[in-house]
Amino acid sequence: MSAPEGQEPLDVVIVGARCAGSSLGALLARRGLRVAVLDQATTIGFTLSSNILQADSLAFLDRLGLTGRLREAGVRPMRRVDMRLGDFRCLVDFPDRAGDVGGAACIRREVLDPLLVEAAREAGASVRLGTKVTGLVRGTDGRVTGVEIAERGGGRAELSARLVVGADGRASTVARLTGARQYHVTRNERNYYWTYFEGVDTGEAPTFVFHRWGDRHILGGTADNGLYIVGVSPERHERESFQDDLEGSLTAHAMSCEPIAKAIASARRATRVYGIRRFSGYFREASGPGWVLLGDAGHFKDPAGGRGIGDSFHQAERLAPAIETALAGRRSGAEVDSATAAFGRWRDRTYAEYYGLAADLGVAGPIAGVVPEVVSRLHARGKADQVLDLLSHRVTVLGVLTPARVLGATGRMLRDGNANGGGRRALLAELGSLGATEIRRRRAMRKPEYAAVPPHAETELSV
Repeated sequence: MSAPEGQEPLDVVIVGARCAGSSLGALLARRGLRVAVLDQATTIGFTLSSNILQADSLAFLDRLGLTGRLREAGVRPMRRVDMRLGDFRCLVDFPDRAGDVGGAACIRREVLDPLLVEAAREAGASVRLGTKVTGLVRGTDGRVTGVEIAERGGGRAELSARLVVGADGRASTVARLTGARQYHVTRNERNYYWTYFEGVDTGEAPTFVFHRWGDRHILGGTADNGLYIVGVSPERHERESFQDDLEGSLTAHAMSCEPIAKAIASARRATRVYGIRRFSGYFREASGPGWVLLGDAGHFKDPAGGRGIGDSFHQAERLAPAIETALAGRRSGAEVDSATAAFGRWRDRTYAEYYGLAADLGVAGPIAGVVPEVVSRLHARGKADQVLDLLSHRVTVLGVLTPARVLGATGRMLRDGNANGGGRRALLAELGSLGATEIRRRRAMRKPEYAAVPPHAETELSV
Protein backbone atom coordinates (compact mmCIF):
# COMPACT_ATOMS: atom_id res chain seq x y z
CA MET A 1 0.00 0.00 0.00
CA SER A 2 1.52 3.30 -1.02
CA ALA A 3 0.73 6.86 -1.93
CA PRO A 4 -0.10 7.60 -5.55
CA GLU A 5 3.04 7.99 -7.62
CA GLY A 6 4.23 11.54 -7.85
CA GLN A 7 1.94 12.81 -5.12
CA GLU A 8 3.57 15.57 -3.13
CA PRO A 9 3.29 15.09 0.64
CA LEU A 10 0.70 17.19 2.40
CA ASP A 11 1.70 19.67 5.02
CA VAL A 12 -0.86 18.43 7.52
CA VAL A 13 -3.31 15.54 7.75
CA ILE A 14 -6.05 16.11 10.32
CA VAL A 15 -7.96 13.07 11.54
CA GLY A 16 -11.46 14.12 12.60
CA ALA A 17 -13.69 16.65 10.82
CA ARG A 18 -15.76 18.04 13.66
CA CYS A 19 -15.22 21.09 15.87
CA ALA A 20 -11.52 20.65 16.48
CA GLY A 21 -10.49 19.20 13.13
CA SER A 22 -12.49 21.36 10.73
CA SER A 23 -11.72 24.59 12.58
CA LEU A 24 -7.99 23.84 12.51
CA GLY A 25 -8.28 22.79 8.87
CA ALA A 26 -9.88 26.13 7.99
CA LEU A 27 -7.23 28.11 9.86
CA LEU A 28 -4.31 26.22 8.29
CA ALA A 29 -5.72 26.32 4.76
CA ARG A 30 -6.23 30.06 5.06
CA ARG A 31 -2.54 30.28 5.82
CA GLY A 32 -1.75 28.56 2.55
CA LEU A 33 -0.88 25.12 3.89
CA ARG A 34 -1.82 21.92 2.05
CA VAL A 35 -4.29 20.26 4.41
CA ALA A 36 -6.47 17.15 4.30
CA VAL A 37 -9.23 16.68 6.87
CA LEU A 38 -10.38 13.06 7.19
CA ASP A 39 -13.36 11.52 8.91
CA GLN A 40 -14.73 8.00 8.82
CA ALA A 41 -18.31 9.33 8.96
CA THR A 42 -19.92 9.68 5.55
CA THR A 43 -22.10 12.52 6.85
CA ILE A 44 -21.24 15.00 9.56
CA GLY A 45 -24.38 15.23 11.67
CA PHE A 46 -25.43 14.44 15.23
CA THR A 47 -22.89 13.62 17.89
CA LEU A 48 -23.31 13.55 21.64
CA SER A 49 -22.60 17.01 23.04
CA SER A 50 -24.06 19.52 25.46
CA ASN A 51 -23.84 22.04 22.58
CA ILE A 52 -23.16 25.05 24.84
CA LEU A 53 -20.86 27.77 23.52
CA GLN A 54 -19.62 30.77 25.49
CA ALA A 55 -18.75 34.28 24.30
CA ASP A 56 -15.21 33.42 23.22
CA SER A 57 -16.49 30.57 21.03
CA LEU A 58 -19.09 32.78 19.35
CA ALA A 59 -16.40 35.38 18.69
CA PHE A 60 -14.21 32.68 17.11
CA LEU A 61 -17.04 31.57 14.83
CA ASP A 62 -17.55 35.21 13.86
CA ARG A 63 -13.87 35.44 12.88
CA LEU A 64 -14.42 32.38 10.71
CA GLY A 65 -17.24 34.27 9.00
CA LEU A 66 -20.03 31.99 10.21
CA THR A 67 -22.21 34.39 12.19
CA GLY A 68 -24.56 35.08 9.28
CA ARG A 69 -25.01 31.37 8.54
CA LEU A 70 -25.66 30.65 12.20
CA ARG A 71 -28.27 33.38 12.26
CA GLU A 72 -29.94 31.76 9.25
CA ALA A 73 -30.04 28.52 11.27
CA GLY A 74 -32.02 30.26 13.97
CA VAL A 75 -29.18 30.77 16.45
CA ARG A 76 -30.05 33.55 18.90
CA PRO A 77 -27.11 34.36 21.18
CA MET A 78 -28.08 34.87 24.80
CA ARG A 79 -26.97 38.19 26.22
CA ARG A 80 -27.83 37.73 29.88
CA VAL A 81 -27.59 35.00 32.48
CA ASP A 82 -29.78 33.90 35.37
CA MET A 83 -27.19 32.41 37.71
CA ARG A 84 -27.74 30.66 41.00
CA LEU A 85 -24.98 29.27 43.20
CA GLY A 86 -26.22 27.94 46.51
CA ASP A 87 -28.48 30.57 48.06
CA PHE A 88 -27.12 33.36 45.87
CA ARG A 89 -28.94 34.26 42.66
CA CYS A 90 -28.58 37.11 40.19
CA LEU A 91 -29.78 38.18 36.74
CA VAL A 92 -27.04 40.05 34.87
CA ASP A 93 -25.94 40.82 31.34
CA PHE A 94 -22.98 38.98 29.89
CA PRO A 95 -19.90 41.19 29.46
CA ASP A 96 -19.66 42.71 25.99
CA ARG A 97 -16.00 42.56 25.00
CA ALA A 98 -14.48 43.73 21.74
CA GLY A 99 -15.44 41.29 18.98
CA ASP A 100 -18.26 39.64 20.95
CA VAL A 101 -21.53 38.71 19.25
CA GLY A 102 -23.26 37.35 22.34
CA GLY A 103 -22.62 35.92 25.77
CA ALA A 104 -23.61 32.29 25.14
CA ALA A 105 -25.49 30.11 22.69
CA CYS A 106 -26.70 26.55 22.29
CA ILE A 107 -25.97 25.18 18.81
CA ARG A 108 -26.62 21.52 18.12
CA ARG A 109 -23.75 19.72 16.47
CA GLU A 110 -25.83 18.69 13.46
CA VAL A 111 -26.06 22.44 12.77
CA LEU A 112 -22.60 23.61 13.83
CA ASP A 113 -20.30 20.88 12.54
CA PRO A 114 -21.43 20.94 8.87
CA LEU A 115 -20.82 24.70 8.83
CA LEU A 116 -17.29 24.15 10.11
CA VAL A 117 -16.70 21.47 7.44
CA GLU A 118 -17.92 23.94 4.82
CA ALA A 119 -15.59 26.61 6.21
CA ALA A 120 -12.63 24.23 5.92
CA ARG A 121 -13.51 23.38 2.33
CA GLU A 122 -14.00 27.00 1.37
CA ALA A 123 -10.60 27.84 2.85
CA GLY A 124 -9.00 25.26 0.55
CA ALA A 125 -8.68 22.19 2.77
CA SER A 126 -9.43 18.80 1.21
CA VAL A 127 -12.21 17.31 3.35
CA ARG A 128 -12.56 13.57 2.79
CA LEU A 129 -15.52 11.94 4.51
CA GLY A 130 -16.02 8.19 4.57
CA THR A 131 -12.27 7.83 5.04
CA LYS A 132 -11.10 5.72 7.95
CA VAL A 133 -7.58 5.90 9.32
CA THR A 134 -6.36 2.34 9.87
CA GLY A 135 -2.72 2.98 10.70
CA LEU A 136 0.15 5.41 10.82
CA VAL A 137 3.00 5.58 8.36
CA ARG A 138 6.41 5.88 10.01
CA GLY A 139 9.89 6.62 8.72
CA THR A 140 12.95 4.54 9.49
CA ASP A 141 13.54 6.70 12.56
CA GLY A 142 10.04 5.97 13.88
CA ARG A 143 8.72 9.43 13.11
CA VAL A 144 5.08 9.59 11.93
CA THR A 145 5.07 10.63 8.28
CA GLY A 146 1.46 10.03 7.30
CA VAL A 147 -1.59 7.80 7.66
CA GLU A 148 -2.94 4.62 6.14
CA ILE A 149 -6.54 4.99 5.06
CA ALA A 150 -9.47 2.83 3.98
CA GLU A 151 -12.07 4.62 1.85
CA ARG A 152 -15.75 3.80 1.59
CA GLY A 153 -15.32 2.39 -1.92
CA GLY A 154 -12.96 -0.24 -0.55
CA GLY A 155 -9.75 1.42 -1.65
CA ARG A 156 -6.69 1.62 0.54
CA ALA A 157 -3.89 4.12 0.34
CA GLU A 158 -1.35 6.14 2.23
CA LEU A 159 -1.33 9.89 2.69
CA SER A 160 2.06 11.42 3.44
CA ALA A 161 2.24 14.53 5.60
CA ARG A 162 4.78 16.50 7.57
CA LEU A 163 2.43 16.48 10.56
CA VAL A 164 -0.53 14.32 11.60
CA VAL A 165 -3.12 15.88 13.92
CA GLY A 166 -5.47 13.71 15.95
CA ALA A 167 -8.71 15.67 16.34
CA ASP A 168 -10.86 12.57 16.59
CA GLY A 169 -12.40 12.82 20.04
CA ARG A 170 -12.19 10.84 23.26
CA ALA A 171 -11.86 7.50 21.48
CA SER A 172 -9.07 8.92 19.33
CA THR A 173 -7.56 6.53 16.80
CA VAL A 174 -4.44 8.67 16.56
CA ALA A 175 -4.02 8.62 20.34
CA ARG A 176 -4.37 4.84 20.35
CA LEU A 177 -1.94 4.31 17.47
CA THR A 178 0.69 6.60 18.96
CA GLY A 179 0.27 5.17 22.45
CA ALA A 180 -0.40 8.59 23.96
CA ARG A 181 -0.77 8.06 27.69
CA GLN A 182 -3.38 9.60 29.97
CA TYR A 183 -2.64 11.40 33.19
CA HIS A 184 -4.44 13.40 35.89
CA VAL A 185 -7.46 11.15 35.33
CA THR A 186 -10.65 11.95 37.27
CA ARG A 187 -13.85 9.88 37.49
CA ASN A 188 -17.19 11.58 37.25
CA GLU A 189 -19.42 11.99 40.29
CA ARG A 190 -22.54 13.17 38.45
CA ASN A 191 -24.71 12.03 35.56
CA TYR A 192 -26.02 14.51 33.00
CA TYR A 193 -29.20 14.42 30.91
CA TRP A 194 -30.57 16.97 28.47
CA THR A 195 -33.27 17.42 25.86
CA TYR A 196 -34.88 20.12 23.72
CA PHE A 197 -38.30 21.74 23.85
CA GLU A 198 -40.25 23.71 21.25
CA GLY A 199 -42.93 26.33 21.77
CA VAL A 200 -41.04 27.84 24.71
CA ASP A 201 -41.74 31.24 26.25
CA THR A 202 -38.29 32.86 26.35
CA GLY A 203 -39.52 36.19 27.66
CA GLU A 204 -38.23 39.56 26.53
CA ALA A 205 -34.65 38.49 25.90
CA PRO A 206 -32.88 35.12 25.49
CA THR A 207 -31.39 34.22 28.87
CA PHE A 208 -28.98 31.46 29.85
CA VAL A 209 -30.10 29.76 33.07
CA PHE A 210 -27.34 28.19 35.18
CA HIS A 211 -28.51 27.02 38.61
CA ARG A 212 -26.39 24.94 41.00
CA TRP A 213 -27.89 24.63 44.48
CA GLY A 214 -27.76 21.84 46.99
CA ASP A 215 -27.15 18.66 45.04
CA ARG A 216 -28.96 20.01 41.94
CA HIS A 217 -27.49 21.32 38.72
CA ILE A 218 -29.89 22.61 36.05
CA LEU A 219 -29.36 24.71 32.94
CA GLY A 220 -31.54 26.04 30.16
CA GLY A 221 -31.43 28.41 27.23
CA THR A 222 -32.41 29.14 23.66
CA ALA A 223 -30.98 26.88 20.98
CA ASP A 224 -30.97 26.90 17.17
CA ASN A 225 -34.14 26.61 15.08
CA GLY A 226 -36.46 27.84 17.82
CA LEU A 227 -35.54 25.07 20.29
CA TYR A 228 -34.76 25.37 23.99
CA ILE A 229 -32.27 23.16 25.81
CA VAL A 230 -32.94 21.85 29.31
CA GLY A 231 -30.14 20.01 31.08
CA VAL A 232 -30.29 18.39 34.50
CA SER A 233 -28.06 16.37 36.79
CA PRO A 234 -29.82 14.10 39.30
CA GLU A 235 -28.98 13.94 42.95
CA ARG A 236 -27.34 10.75 44.18
CA HIS A 237 -30.52 9.28 45.63
CA GLU A 238 -32.39 10.00 42.39
CA ARG A 239 -30.21 8.01 40.01
CA GLU A 240 -32.38 4.91 40.22
CA SER A 241 -35.56 6.90 39.59
CA PHE A 242 -33.93 8.47 36.52
CA GLN A 243 -33.23 5.00 35.17
CA ASP A 244 -36.80 3.88 35.85
CA ASP A 245 -38.55 7.00 34.51
CA LEU A 246 -36.10 9.20 32.63
CA GLU A 247 -38.60 11.58 31.06
CA GLY A 248 -40.66 12.06 34.21
CA SER A 249 -37.59 12.55 36.38
CA LEU A 250 -36.06 15.06 33.99
CA THR A 251 -39.31 17.02 33.81
CA ALA A 252 -39.64 17.08 37.60
CA HIS A 253 -36.11 18.42 37.91
CA ALA A 254 -36.71 21.08 35.28
CA MET A 255 -39.90 22.22 36.99
CA SER A 256 -38.01 22.71 40.26
CA CYS A 257 -36.09 25.56 38.63
CA GLU A 258 -38.38 28.61 38.53
CA PRO A 259 -37.14 30.31 35.31
CA ILE A 260 -37.05 27.06 33.35
CA ALA A 261 -40.43 25.92 34.68
CA LYS A 262 -41.89 29.21 33.48
CA ALA A 263 -40.25 28.90 30.05
CA ILE A 264 -41.44 25.35 29.31
CA ALA A 265 -44.86 25.54 31.00
CA SER A 266 -46.70 25.28 27.66
CA ALA A 267 -43.89 23.74 25.62
CA ARG A 268 -43.48 20.31 24.02
CA ARG A 269 -40.44 18.08 24.12
CA ALA A 270 -39.03 18.04 20.60
CA THR A 271 -36.15 15.54 20.78
CA ARG A 272 -34.95 12.47 22.56
CA VAL A 273 -33.33 12.70 25.98
CA TYR A 274 -29.56 12.46 25.75
CA GLY A 275 -27.27 11.55 28.60
CA ILE A 276 -23.78 10.72 29.76
CA ARG A 277 -23.53 8.53 32.82
CA ARG A 278 -19.96 7.26 33.11
CA PHE A 279 -16.91 9.11 31.92
CA SER A 280 -13.42 10.16 32.90
CA GLY A 281 -11.66 13.46 32.68
CA TYR A 282 -8.06 13.29 31.50
CA PHE A 283 -5.07 14.83 29.83
CA ARG A 284 -3.23 12.82 27.20
CA GLU A 285 0.33 13.26 26.07
CA ALA A 286 -0.12 16.04 23.56
CA SER A 287 2.50 15.26 20.93
CA GLY A 288 5.33 13.13 19.68
CA PRO A 289 7.52 12.81 16.57
CA GLY A 290 5.31 13.88 13.67
CA TRP A 291 1.98 14.02 15.55
CA VAL A 292 -0.11 16.16 17.90
CA LEU A 293 -3.53 15.81 19.58
CA LEU A 294 -6.22 18.49 19.56
CA GLY A 295 -9.52 18.95 21.43
CA ASP A 296 -11.08 16.00 23.24
CA ALA A 297 -8.48 13.68 21.73
CA GLY A 298 -5.93 15.26 24.06
CA HIS A 299 -7.97 16.63 26.94
CA PHE A 300 -11.48 16.15 28.32
CA LYS A 301 -13.07 17.65 31.43
CA ASP A 302 -16.34 17.31 33.33
CA PRO A 303 -19.16 18.70 31.14
CA ALA A 304 -20.50 20.81 34.04
CA GLY A 305 -18.71 23.86 32.68
CA GLY A 306 -19.71 23.23 29.06
CA ARG A 307 -16.26 23.90 27.61
CA GLY A 308 -15.58 21.05 25.18
CA ILE A 309 -16.38 22.99 22.00
CA GLY A 310 -14.81 26.20 23.26
CA ASP A 311 -11.60 24.42 24.22
CA SER A 312 -11.34 22.94 20.73
CA PHE A 313 -11.60 26.39 19.15
CA HIS A 314 -9.20 27.88 21.69
CA GLN A 315 -6.59 25.20 21.01
CA ALA A 316 -6.99 25.40 17.23
CA GLU A 317 -6.30 29.14 17.25
CA ARG A 318 -3.18 28.54 19.32
CA LEU A 319 -1.91 25.59 17.32
CA ALA A 320 -2.49 26.96 13.78
CA PRO A 321 0.14 29.74 13.82
CA ALA A 322 2.59 27.45 15.61
CA ILE A 323 2.23 24.86 12.84
CA GLU A 324 2.52 27.51 10.13
CA THR A 325 5.76 28.84 11.60
CA ALA A 326 7.21 25.38 12.21
CA LEU A 327 6.48 24.21 8.64
CA ALA A 328 7.71 27.39 6.95
CA GLY A 329 10.76 27.01 4.76
CA ARG A 330 10.76 23.20 4.93
CA ARG A 331 12.18 23.20 8.43
CA SER A 332 13.34 20.00 10.06
CA GLY A 333 11.08 17.54 11.79
CA ALA A 334 12.77 18.40 15.08
CA GLU A 335 11.59 22.00 14.78
CA VAL A 336 8.04 20.86 14.07
CA ASP A 337 8.14 18.55 17.10
CA SER A 338 9.50 21.36 19.25
CA ALA A 339 6.52 23.53 18.27
CA THR A 340 3.95 20.82 19.04
CA ALA A 341 5.66 20.04 22.35
CA ALA A 342 5.45 23.73 23.27
CA PHE A 343 1.75 23.62 22.40
CA GLY A 344 1.31 20.68 24.77
CA ARG A 345 3.00 22.52 27.63
CA TRP A 346 0.80 25.55 26.97
CA ARG A 347 -2.31 23.35 26.95
CA ASP A 348 -1.52 21.72 30.28
CA ARG A 349 -0.55 25.00 31.92
CA THR A 350 -3.60 26.83 30.56
CA TYR A 351 -6.26 24.22 31.32
CA ALA A 352 -5.06 22.94 34.68
CA GLU A 353 -7.15 25.40 36.71
CA TYR A 354 -10.23 25.06 34.47
CA TYR A 355 -9.96 21.29 34.73
CA GLY A 356 -10.19 21.61 38.49
CA LEU A 357 -13.06 24.09 38.24
CA ALA A 358 -15.07 21.69 36.07
CA ALA A 359 -14.45 18.88 38.55
CA ASP A 360 -15.58 21.13 41.41
CA LEU A 361 -18.79 22.05 39.58
CA GLY A 362 -19.35 18.37 38.88
CA VAL A 363 -18.87 17.17 42.44
CA ALA A 364 -21.67 15.12 43.99
CA GLY A 365 -23.46 17.14 46.63
CA PRO A 366 -23.31 20.91 47.11
CA ILE A 367 -20.42 23.00 45.87
CA ALA A 368 -18.13 24.55 48.46
CA GLY A 369 -20.07 27.21 50.36
CA VAL A 370 -17.28 29.75 50.05
CA VAL A 371 -17.79 29.95 46.26
CA PRO A 372 -21.30 31.51 46.34
CA GLU A 373 -20.07 33.86 49.05
CA VAL A 374 -17.21 35.13 46.86
CA VAL A 375 -19.49 35.44 43.83
CA SER A 376 -22.18 37.32 45.76
CA ARG A 377 -19.56 39.74 47.04
CA LEU A 378 -18.26 40.35 43.54
CA HIS A 379 -21.80 40.94 42.30
CA ALA A 380 -22.48 43.44 45.10
CA ARG A 381 -19.38 45.37 44.02
CA GLY A 382 -20.44 45.38 40.36
CA LYS A 383 -17.81 42.83 39.37
CA ALA A 384 -19.96 39.90 38.27
CA ASP A 385 -18.30 40.23 34.86
CA GLN A 386 -15.25 38.49 36.31
CA VAL A 387 -17.27 35.37 37.08
CA LEU A 388 -18.85 35.32 33.61
CA ASP A 389 -15.46 35.88 31.96
CA LEU A 390 -14.31 32.82 33.87
CA LEU A 391 -16.88 30.72 31.98
CA SER A 392 -15.31 31.99 28.74
CA HIS A 393 -11.77 31.28 30.01
CA ARG A 394 -10.91 34.96 29.73
CA VAL A 395 -9.73 35.10 33.32
CA THR A 396 -8.14 32.41 35.44
CA VAL A 397 -9.79 30.60 38.32
CA LEU A 398 -7.27 32.00 40.80
CA GLY A 399 -7.81 35.42 39.28
CA VAL A 400 -11.40 35.27 40.52
CA LEU A 401 -11.22 32.96 43.54
CA THR A 402 -8.11 34.66 44.89
CA PRO A 403 -6.76 33.49 48.26
CA ALA A 404 -7.66 36.89 49.74
CA ARG A 405 -11.27 36.61 48.53
CA VAL A 406 -11.62 33.01 49.73
CA LEU A 407 -10.21 33.82 53.16
CA GLY A 408 -12.34 36.96 53.37
CA ALA A 409 -15.47 35.00 52.46
CA THR A 410 -14.62 32.35 55.03
CA GLY A 411 -14.20 35.02 57.71
CA ARG A 412 -17.58 36.58 56.88
CA MET A 413 -19.29 33.19 56.96
CA LEU A 414 -17.76 32.42 60.35
CA ARG A 415 -18.76 35.83 61.68
CA ASP A 416 -22.33 35.56 60.39
CA GLY A 417 -22.76 31.92 61.34
CA ASN A 418 -23.38 31.01 57.69
CA ALA A 419 -21.64 27.68 57.31
CA ASN A 420 -24.07 25.68 55.20
CA GLY A 421 -25.62 24.28 58.36
CA GLY A 422 -22.43 22.45 59.29
CA GLY A 423 -21.04 24.82 61.86
CA ARG A 424 -17.64 26.42 62.30
CA ARG A 425 -15.71 23.17 62.29
CA ALA A 426 -17.32 22.01 59.03
CA LEU A 427 -16.55 25.33 57.34
CA LEU A 428 -12.90 25.23 58.38
CA ALA A 429 -12.69 21.60 57.24
CA GLU A 430 -14.14 22.63 53.87
CA LEU A 431 -11.54 25.36 53.52
CA GLY A 432 -8.78 22.92 54.41
CA SER A 433 -10.10 20.45 51.86
CA LEU A 434 -10.13 23.12 49.15
CA GLY A 435 -6.53 24.00 49.87
CA ALA A 436 -5.39 20.38 49.96
CA THR A 437 -7.20 19.62 46.70
CA GLU A 438 -5.56 22.58 44.96
CA ILE A 439 -2.11 21.52 46.14
CA ARG A 440 -2.72 17.94 45.02
CA ARG A 441 -3.86 19.11 41.58
CA ARG A 442 -0.84 21.32 41.07
CA ARG A 443 1.50 18.50 42.03
CA ALA A 444 -0.30 16.14 39.66
CA MET A 445 0.21 18.53 36.74
CA ARG A 446 3.89 19.03 37.56
CA LYS A 447 4.58 15.30 37.77
CA PRO A 448 1.93 13.36 35.86
CA GLU A 449 0.76 9.97 37.07
CA TYR A 450 -0.02 7.98 33.96
CA ALA A 451 -3.12 5.80 33.82
CA ALA A 452 -3.43 2.67 31.72
CA VAL A 453 -7.23 2.63 31.66
CA PRO A 454 -8.79 4.55 28.73
CA PRO A 455 -11.58 7.04 29.44
CA HIS A 456 -14.93 5.23 29.56
CA ALA A 457 -18.21 6.81 28.54
CA GLU A 458 -21.64 5.31 28.43
CA THR A 459 -24.36 7.27 26.69
CA GLU A 460 -28.09 6.81 26.87
CA LEU A 461 -30.43 7.91 24.12
CA SER A 462 -34.11 7.60 24.93
CA VAL A 463 -37.47 8.63 23.56
